[in-house]
Amino acid sequence: MDALTRSAWTDASYKHALKMLHDRSGIIVGEHKMKSSERLLEGLRKEFGFVTIDDFLMALDKDRDHTGWPAFINSFTINHTAFFREPHHFEILAQHIEKLRTNCAIWCASCSTGEEPYSIAMVLNEIVGEQAACPRIVATDIDSQAIKRAKAGVYSLDRLTGISEERLRRHFLKGNNQFEGMAKVKPALSARVEFSELNLMSFSWPKPAMFDVIFCRNTMIYFDHDTQVRLVASFARSMKPGGLLFIGHSETLASTTDQFTLLGQTVYKRNHR
Repeated sequence: MDALTRSAWTDASYKHALKMLHDRSGIIVGEHKMKSSERLLEGLRKEFGFVTIDDFLMALDKDRDHTGWPAFINSFTINHTAFFREPHHFEILAQHIEKLRTNCAIWCASCSTGEEPYSIAMVLNEIVGEQAACPRIVATDIDSQAIKRAKAGVYSLDRLTGISEERLRRHFLKGNNQFEGMAKVKPALSARVEFSELNLMSFSWPKPAMFDVIFCRNTMIYFDHDTQVRLVASFARSMKPGGLLFIGHSETLASTTDQFTLLGQTVYKRNHR
């Protein structure tokens, strides 16, 4: 295969893959990711035993239940996260939890590898107490490997730099010997969070008016406008009136809905109508 033919093949395969990704998950990936995506697809081609990437993509296209789908989606998802990212959000969350106490139901709708829901759980436990009976934090993500890591709750110490020493002592167990340089969330923290896989585009969501708080930060930037409108409308249905929706610092609900009011700092309140 000469360079010109291979370039055309790569372009066509990439565009096909992006359409499949968007149709299945709503995610949009730019063309600047073409080379890195090609490497990922080539790895999946080998893993699943196909002769060409096009053969692999065609197999997924024909079978929505193909075992290669989770790996395909995982290869495009971005798991950039941190503990207590955008700290002002957790200050606002704490004030909201103080009002509701043990009646606060929370959903972390794009939880990645767990740093965000565990940060939420720390705030919750510090306010209501570790033994208080209250709803678990629902934490979901489309990436099956990210969910697996989140459930394990094990992090390198350099991932914990956003956590105070007091919180580290209260909520984590530091490893030793072969686990030197690692830390694991304590059972009282992990017990607060229920992790599961969820494709937001499937809309197989919890029952309406269930949540007082939803975190969906730095996720809508990967969706087109129509998908954002659908997503926000579904969030509105899933929230109790007066509930809070937290989104990313570069995101906005402007032009997507009239069901939320901006409180400031990318925090929105579910309207009472």
